[in-house]
Amino acid sequence: MQTVTDEVDLETRLAAAITDPDFEKLELAMREPNIFRALAIERQEIRHSNFFAYLLDPGENHGLGDILLRKFLRDIFADSRAQGRTLFDADLMDFSDVDVRREWRGIDILIDFPNDVIVVENKVDSSEHSQQLSRYRGIVDGEFGGKQKHFVFLTPLGSDPADESDRKVYINYSYEQIASILANVLELYRDSISDKMALYIEDYLTTINRELLMNDKLNDLARKVYKAHKSAFDFVFENRPDPASVLYPYFEEELKSRGFVIGSRNKGYIRFTSKELAEKLPRTGVAWPDKEVFLFEIDYFWSDKNAVAKAIISPGNEVIREAILSAATDLKFFRKPEGKKWSSFYLKKSKFVASEVYNEDEGEIKAKVKHVVENIEADANEIFGTVAKAVPAGA
Repeated sequence: MQTVTDEVDLETRLAAAITDPDFEKLELAMREPNIFRALAIERQEIRHSNFFAYLLDPGENHGLGDILLRKFLRDIFADSRAQGRTLFDADLMDFSDVDVRREWRGIDILIDFPNDVIVVENKVDSSEHSQQLSRYRGIVDGEFGGKQKHFVFLTPLGSDPADESDRKVYINYSYEQIASILANVLELYRDSISDKMALYIEDYLTTINRELLMNDKLNDLARKVYKAHKSAFDFVFENRPDPASVLYPYFEEELKSRGFVIGSRNKGYIRFTSKELAEKLPRTGVAWPDKEVFLFEIDYFWSDKNAVAKAIISPGNEVIREAILSAATDLKFFRKPEGKKWSSFYLKKSKFVASEVYNEDEGEIKAKVKHVVENIEADANEIFGTVAKAVPAGA
């Protein structure tokens, strides 16, 4: 139990932290504008792929021509896994006929030359899955059979692919190498590109060093400040809001405005029912905090791609479980439940990237939450009505 003395001591530590000159330097530095930070895309894999592909494409309007692509190819062709090519071939390529593609057949970046194809799989935070790298090899081998094929696995520190067969083919490449190229480009070509483009590259270079590699001078300063005031910052970190907690009230408000009753709460989920079912169904469940036996649920946080809506029967009263499932089979969107303990007979996805929505202004958040709810509202009401008729009186 926290005492008055503990509270006073914590306030003293927090005051010391925020008045520390190093903390003030850190705060001032973080206020400097950075386009990637402003858009909250510092660690978003797809955004890094977009910008890197843009810089690699000689046909884009960045003013770099083929400079970045040529330097990138030198690194790739210098690796022994770049079969049929050497470092010197990068300067002999025909850059007038190159096609840089994004998300072609799921591949992050594909660079198509008349005689060569370079495949780049980019992993900022996540790792490859479902034999992803092998699958891409098969796709490219089938589509570009007569060309030299070079496969690149791009990660912050140049990690190797997980599978041994992929390690023999994929050239591991790092954001450290990208940062080195960008620094070199800024040093040598700063005067030949626009001020705006130079600023974008500087911001991107800062983002790579600060967010992905953690080797920016600001990272060192942050570590110094944290070490000096560890207990104060630990308390702040434990109580900071995250996307799940910030977005929850928007879903709660939207659902309540449509007459729904909010159910048990868990991080990243909003659960609800109808007024009729809230009054009619007993609290005999054994899993949710508030003991409900049936709820509609929206997982808006954990996939960070979609808001996933489900109609779920919790473990507990078997009479009610059987009555609900029996009635639900007649619904046009009924899907056979896979689990025995938990029974979910409805699933619908709405695009909702929580990590992006979280950083938008209030109006945008409300609009996107509203879209998710509207997408399932009619189904939810139909399900609630069906369940209300199916549940026996006095259950």
